[in-house]
Amino acid sequence: MAEIRVFVPPELRQKFKGKCVTQGKTMSDVVAAFMEKYIKEDDKEPA
Repeated sequence: MAEIRVFVPPELRQKFKGKCVTQGKTMSDVVAAFMEKYIKEDDKEPA
């Protein structure tokens, strides 16, 4: 695994972490899933 460091407002991080905990997921897993979805959607856009 590679490490990516991002800066977000503290309140956004707190809400995101809370939602991840509620869903029983890690923040890393959710961000990785978002990145995969983002790449797939971008690949579908016409050139």
